Amino acid sequence: MSNHDSNSTRHSTNTTSASDAPTHEDFHWIEGPQQGSLYGNLLETTLDVSAGIHACLQIIYTNTLEHAANDDADDGEKASPAVSVMHADQLMRLAIVSAGLLRDEAWRQVEDCNEVEVS
Repeated sequence: MSNHDSNSTRHSTNTTSASDAPTHEDFHWIEGPQQGSLYGNLLETTLDVSAGIHACLQIIYTNTLEHAANDDADDGEKASPAVSVMHADQLMRLAIVSAGLLRDEAWRQVEDCNEVEVS
């Protein structure tokens, strides 16, 4: 969608009222002077990524328990698992890749800190 349709072009002005200004601000876990710092960004990323990994692993674990319980259950007592085997595999892969990305980012920042110390 174009921002330059005929209606907005006809009624546009060079001034923007306060009600037209965007109100979105990036979300941050950290308030104060550490916000936006390398350390603060790493902490916020760690919180977000580790929460995602935690959620993936909880779903996978619950799914595994349901499959095991279903193996022992009678036909009328079987419960539907949380996700399919394919989705559980995708969640596991997501958790593995996310943990790797988090590790790589932490390692990059360790190297940056070590370079600063050497200089």
